Amino acid sequence: MRRIATALFAGTLVLTGCSEPEAEVTAEDIASLEQTLVHGSALSWELTQVETRVASMCMADLGFDVHDANTLHGKVTPGRFEGFASPYAEIPTVEQAEKFAFGAWVDFVGSDEAEAMQADPDFLAFNAAEEGWWDTAWDEAREEWEATDEEYQQAWNEAFVGSERAAYDAARTAASEEAEEDEEIDLGTEPPFGGCELETIEIVYGGPAKTEDVDGVYWSRPDTENPLAQFGDTGYEELSAAYADEEQAFLDCIEDRGHGEWEFDEFGGLPMFEYVRRAYPAEMTLYIPVEDTVPELTDEHEDLVEAEGPQAFEFKAATDFAGCAEDAGLRDGAEDAWARIKVGQIIDHEVEVYAWEQEIEEYLGNAQDYLAGN
Repeated sequence: MRRIATALFAGTLVLTGCSEPEAEVTAEDIASLEQTLVHGSALSWELTQVETRVASMCMADLGFDVHDANTLHGKVTPGRFEGFASPYAEIPTVEQAEKFAFGAWVDFVGSDEAEAMQADPDFLAFNAAEEGWWDTAWDEAREEWEATDEEYQQAWNEAFVGSERAAYDAARTAASEEAEEDEEIDLGTEPPFGGCELETIEIVYGGPAKTEDVDGVYWSRPDTENPLAQFGDTGYEELSAAYADEEQAFLDCIEDRGHGEWEFDEFGGLPMFEYVRRAYPAEMTLYIPVEDTVPELTDEHEDLVEAEGPQAFEFKAATDFAGCAEDAGLRDGAEDAWARIKVGQIIDHEVEVYAWEQEIEEYLGNAQDYLAGN
């Protein structure tokens, strides 16, 4: 039997601020909320995969055996949360730098060593949040889909979204090609979901979300986003204030090691990957230009690239950055401080966080029950 998620609050999980004093964050709060968010993220990914299976079964019943895999799950892939990690954690540790540097060479250098590193657990863990969730089977599915002809793809799309929405989408595409601005396009309210997309949404989520306003009725997929995402990347300003001396010591250190003048951006980021990309030939980096704000390589580093290759420079730069971060004190308690900042943002909404986890579990249960024939 289908289970409908408990309606602890209506619609999207909206986390609003309040004027009450901030709640004190304990180690237990951090551990509990982090575990819930990690578990919920993994469940969300599992939900995406089983929803894809439900949708593909519906399409197979209509005679379609090659699919636009990304469309099967609404072109939405959940964010990946592996735990609270401060912006400073983007700087590799000394051990990480010695093993895989910044990881640019893994993308740019076609070698057995690079291929092996792509499967290395330490490398995958370092890049997990940045890379997000992905099913490699989708790559093969994409190739099969692109090999089909336009007639098949149009028929598939109509069967998936329904004839009314397919016609609306086609009209919008045609209008977009003629209009100079999107504001010029007025096709009325988008039709409701149809076809296998509607059937999948009903099976997994109990039905689409409905919104009404003066302009009409709008239908959307239920929002399953991680509640922490409501706060985005906020919190760096507070962290930076606490680590101002350490940040300056780090910046002075990398300048002393010949990497020029740097500064953290508004989110605490550093263009390290872009920096080492300057060392690689343009054909390796798909000719994507590096922004002018990224420091140039010094003559000494250009000589290193010429003598030993770009990979040698990348490892030197990474070990320099890692050593400076450690020497400057950016590793001293920063991760705990960051976790406290992020939990402090969400602690007043922990009921919503736990409800989100329960909601994902129930949606996943719906899909699993259907696949099991219940």
